[in-house]
Amino acid sequence: MAVSVVSRVAGLGILTAAGQLLIIGSLPTYSKIFDPSTYGEYVIFVGAYTVVSVLAGMRYDSAIVLPRNDGVASALSALVMLIALAVSASIAALTLLTSAFGFTPDHWAAIGNHFGYGLAVATAAGALQRCLTGWCIRSSRFLLMGCGQFVFCLVTVIAQLSLVHILDQLPALIWGYVCALGIQTASLAGFGSRKWHPVWALEDSLRGVKIAARKYRRFPTYMVGYALSSSVRDRLIQVVLGIGAGAAVVGRFGLAYRVVFAPNSLVYSAVSPVFFAIASRGSRLAVGRFAAGLVEAAFVVLVVPYSAFAIEAPALTDAVLSQKWHGTGPYLQALAGPALLLATTCWLDRAFDSFRRQSVAFSLEASFTVISVLFVGYLSHYIDPVSVVWVFGALALAYYWIYFLSTFVACGFPLSDFRRACATGLLALGAALIFGALAHRIPALSLRLPAYAVVLAAVIAIWIRFRGGADILRMLVHSRVNGSST
Repeated sequence: MAVSVVSRVAGLGILTAAGQLLIIGSLPTYSKIFDPSTYGEYVIFVGAYTVVSVLAGMRYDSAIVLPRNDGVASALSALVMLIALAVSASIAALTLLTSAFGFTPDHWAAIGNHFGYGLAVATAAGALQRCLTGWCIRSSRFLLMGCGQFVFCLVTVIAQLSLVHILDQLPALIWGYVCALGIQTASLAGFGSRKWHPVWALEDSLRGVKIAARKYRRFPTYMVGYALSSSVRDRLIQVVLGIGAGAAVVGRFGLAYRVVFAPNSLVYSAVSPVFFAIASRGSRLAVGRFAAGLVEAAFVVLVVPYSAFAIEAPALTDAVLSQKWHGTGPYLQALAGPALLLATTCWLDRAFDSFRRQSVAFSLEASFTVISVLFVGYLSHYIDPVSVVWVFGALALAYYWIYFLSTFVACGFPLSDFRRACATGLLALGAALIFGALAHRIPALSLRLPAYAVVLAAVIAIWIRFRGGADILRMLVHSRVNGSST
């Protein structure tokens, strides 16, 4: 049954948005309970999990969507789980050995076991979660994915805020995260054994697994490096900040990053699976037109909220967060620009997978990682942490635009659609900044927020009336995804 893209994105997006709102809404409580330095250490744990997750599957989990034959997808799933279990067991064994023989530094001994064993459990659970997500996309179970995202956010908040009463701050954050990941995985696995049996088909012959690994070897060859470049870059930026200014700065940067990129996570979770399903089956012309239209529409809708948030960030953070988190606002402002562009283009990475252009994606990400880390590392010796983040934000903004352009060039999408999206985006950004600055001059924040809403409505109305926005929306609404209903 063919179902419209809008219905798929809406169902997945609403549930994911509800989860993100839970996370954002809980931040005032988090800011009162957890110290910036402790939160910075938790950010390091999540970063370590992100990096290890790339190795625990070698990105074969991203290929599960592509085979038309369920047997090949089953072999890929089995391969991912075999790799992940080996990596997880290695982490657990290393943690046990370092603890037993006293290799752990004294200042790390109290939390080293929590960090290591938590990472081992999260690695195995996360691999299974990614496999199940791939099968959700294959069978167009986007609503189930949305439920999983909501469950993850809900359980994260409940578990972390509950465990802090019986554990220290960092162990509570770690095991709350691991608990949420496990329950999310269980919610995806609960779809039904008859439909999900390919994920568990470890009886597949070793020969079948080898054939699948060889057929999709472009994923470990290029996409492992691509994913590692992205993950390592963010962690190295945090390390640079931490070395120069301490864990508290990492905590503020991590919190700001979490808040400002929350819509990016929402958009990626809602759009990426649907776009992947379209791109893996559609023509270059149709996929490129859909991609350009969706980027343009998303940018027009998001540019005013992001601009308003950047303008009001210092006042909002001082009003919402506790005093010990004072000074987080400038980090939010520095990251708002790249976060906006990434939120509108983040799902384009699936085009490289679908059209076998992973080498281009890897080259882009690796180059940006080297340039940004070296540049930021050098400047961190001469300027303050906030200025370092501003430099990183400017570099990231340029990179995400280059990534957008490179996607169209490498995948053979129409460049006329790309140029149109860029022109519309610049016009919308100019209007948002000019009228947003005027709205900011209103004395009371309670009056400024309705003014920003009026600016948003005006920008959207002008786009629909004078930039052909109505035609783009009609095209997006009438796009279809083939698969079973949600």
